[in-house]
Amino acid sequence: MCIVIYSWYFILGGSFIWESDGFTQHFQLFHEYVNILQGALRGEGFPEWDWSIGAGADTITSYGYYVIGDPFVYLGVFFPESLREFSFHLIMFVRMWCVGLSYLIFVRKFKVSHGAALLGALMYTFSFFVIYNTGRHPFFILPLIWYPLLCLGVEKILSRESGLLFSIMVGVSAIVNFYFFYKLTILVFIYGIVRYGTLYRFKDWKQLGYSFGRCSLHYLVGVLLGAIIFLPMVDGFLNSSRNTDEIAINLFLYHGGYYLSLIHNLFVPEIYLWTAGGLSIFTIFTVVFLFKTRKNKTFSGLMLLILGIFLLFPFFGSFMNGMSGPYNRFSFAIPLFIALASGKLLEERDKLQVKDLRIVKYILIGFTIFYGTAAIMENMYLYYAFPIISGWLIWFILMYEKKKKLKNKSANKISVILIGLVMLNLVTNATNLYYPYGNNSISKMVELNTSADRYENLFGGVQNLLPEDDLYRTGVTSQDNHVRNQFIYHDLMGLSSYLSITNGSLSEFAEEMEFSSYQIIQPLRNGVDDRRIANHFFNIEYILTEEKNASYLPYGYEVVHRSNDDPAYIIAKTESEFPFAYVEDRFITRENFSKLNPVEKETFLTQGVVLENNQDVEGREIEKATNEQIKEVEYQIEDTDPGLLAQDKNLIEVTENGARLNINLENEDELAGQEIFIYLQGLEYETADTPFYIAEDTSYDIGFLYEDREKTLRQSDKYSFSTYFHRENMFVNLGHTDLGTDEMSIQFEDTGRYNINDITIYALPADKEIDQQIAEEKQENELDIEVFEDERIEGTVQRKEPGLLVTTIPYEKGWNVTVNGEERDIVQANIGFVGVPLDSGDSEIVFSYQNPYLKSGGILSLIGIFLLGLIQFIRKRNNTF
Repeated sequence: MCIVIYSWYFILGGSFIWESDGFTQHFQLFHEYVNILQGALRGEGFPEWDWSIGAGADTITSYGYYVIGDPFVYLGVFFPESLREFSFHLIMFVRMWCVGLSYLIFVRKFKVSHGAALLGALMYTFSFFVIYNTGRHPFFILPLIWYPLLCLGVEKILSRESGLLFSIMVGVSAIVNFYFFYKLTILVFIYGIVRYGTLYRFKDWKQLGYSFGRCSLHYLVGVLLGAIIFLPMVDGFLNSSRNTDEIAINLFLYHGGYYLSLIHNLFVPEIYLWTAGGLSIFTIFTVVFLFKTRKNKTFSGLMLLILGIFLLFPFFGSFMNGMSGPYNRFSFAIPLFIALASGKLLEERDKLQVKDLRIVKYILIGFTIFYGTAAIMENMYLYYAFPIISGWLIWFILMYEKKKKLKNKSANKISVILIGLVMLNLVTNATNLYYPYGNNSISKMVELNTSADRYENLFGGVQNLLPEDDLYRTGVTSQDNHVRNQFIYHDLMGLSSYLSITNGSLSEFAEEMEFSSYQIIQPLRNGVDDRRIANHFFNIEYILTEEKNASYLPYGYEVVHRSNDDPAYIIAKTESEFPFAYVEDRFITRENFSKLNPVEKETFLTQGVVLENNQDVEGREIEKATNEQIKEVEYQIEDTDPGLLAQDKNLIEVTENGARLNINLENEDELAGQEIFIYLQGLEYETADTPFYIAEDTSYDIGFLYEDREKTLRQSDKYSFSTYFHRENMFVNLGHTDLGTDEMSIQFEDTGRYNINDITIYALPADKEIDQQIAEEKQENELDIEVFEDERIEGTVQRKEPGLLVTTIPYEKGWNVTVNGEERDIVQANIGFVGVPLDSGDSEIVFSYQNPYLKSGGILSLIGIFLLGLIQFIRKRNNTF
């Protein structure tokens, strides 16, 4: 099956590395984690903190969501770096093989025939959820391996056999990925209730209590087994930047288009809100068979009914997704019960009557008309034809068998033919997804064997010219959206990161500062909107970018190198970056800081430190921080674009995509030498009336144009649950103007009604000498760093007065600090960073990091191993548990 599906795929140069998350997350982290493992095997240790992940991050929580718990990743250590991509693809096929293996182990409990097991294994292994995630999210395949084994563990407990398998699989699931462990827990609980009901009919409550007690005990032991990774990951998630706001959609019903997509996607390879379709057309026959045998209350049918109901209402999708947006990723479990029931049908298809096949015929006619219409409308004939042709072939064969009353050897031959047709159906569904005549997902993949070169050539090699011994961070511009996790590959300290688990305190800082580039799992990215002071604050000494982006460099960054490549890359440098750590004695409370506008907040970072309201630190408190140099620029809105029906700064109706609101700045001569900012407050957007069967698209883009610079901010759609948050305000840095240009434009890329409470334009003077003076003042009070390692920083500082050591170390509970050998509590400085109160005099400071829950998780895992051994000992001795 894999050879048939993927041979031509690789000949065409396709890979399993998706241009988006695959390139920037999955293969990137696999590549680097295997490097870490190989380094650990060479005796280099395992770093618990990594400075190349964004502003610095915990290694376990950063990598844990993707690779640390995945047992298949560890096969990568047997391959050299030159074969890293080969091993990535090979491991993918091993995962797929284990999906089928897991199913076969599970169905042995039900004593099915070889043919039935084979059919089910094929339908489960090559289900669309697997085929889709082979090139999207590799670790999403893992729950399909664990779920059948977890269900088998429940079967053993219900049959009064050992609970060893169940405990081990709970532990494995907890270690591998906490996100899917949550779903698996609910799915296994539902399986246990349904299975108990079909076996014992809830007649013996004592038996129910005994079975539930045993399952609960072994589940608890399993959680303890996995605690060494599970505990740090849960803590990382609870303190991450993931959005916890109220879900923006109605949780009672989806829009009409969702229900239409359920029908459309059943037998063609599509996915919507993670409800995976692309089932084999044989499923129609299976469902009719389940309906035929409903009096027997088969647990496969009951499970499909329950999961089917879950797909109909957003509340259940949200519940299965941890009460966040209703992404129906639990749909990976549906093929398990379809496969099991399909195998049963293959064995007992003699129970189907001619009238049952006539029902199937009418269903097939309905889908033939439906898919035929879709094929004409979308001009994708093969895409829709393959499943329908397979369905009719299966129907004719079953009808022929029924009328001829074939038995024994002839029936066996029919079974082989049916399995062959299902295989053909699954193959065509997969190729319909991958190849150009279908969804052409291969076009969205990185070309085979090019990923490592793309990482290496991210900046055309100019990164190799950066000094190696100095302590600094490297930045990018707002135009470098493609730079996400690639600094990990180059072992550079930067800010850009793109991970599911990101420091929540950093996210709070980014939100407070209203960085226009902010996203939920990318709080600091894209050069923090090219804001000059923000780059200085983060110790950004060098900026790497393409030469065409030079106009977006923050003021004061001068080009010191230009490559001769095409495209050309540049290195820009400043002398005004702040030290990595320095002492401040002026502070403002978080409450008062929040009252400032974004320009005032940024300028305050040059003057003092922000402290949480309840932190007691010696120093001079500033009740109200203002900067008299910040000016609000007077302006006039010009009514010129015919695409704008109503034009004032509060209500703008856009009738043509790309319509511009032109703004004329007054007193342009006074703008020379200033940084210009625009601030849109109280944004609300309404689309045109949308039919009930189409999801209302609440996403929109707004562009801001000034001189030769253009920046675009996006409000994501409310159905994009992983990235959605409501942008009530948009604050954009439009850069430094030398001459004082008076023309500015706001471009609305999407039609609709835009309500804007206020538009404010700020001007902030920029002076290189003053910036350098500020940096020098901070350097006079900087921490003289003597040791800078992943998990340890040592340095000294001398002060005549008490103060607070301010750092850009992301605030994490795992950081411990000693001052002159004595432990010192850290405080939360500037919202997202580690601060250390210091007394006057000389201070020798040592920072050390260890994940705060790794040791306690390890102890709990040892307790779990002990309890598991004790339970097995008692069982063998007394035949209990």
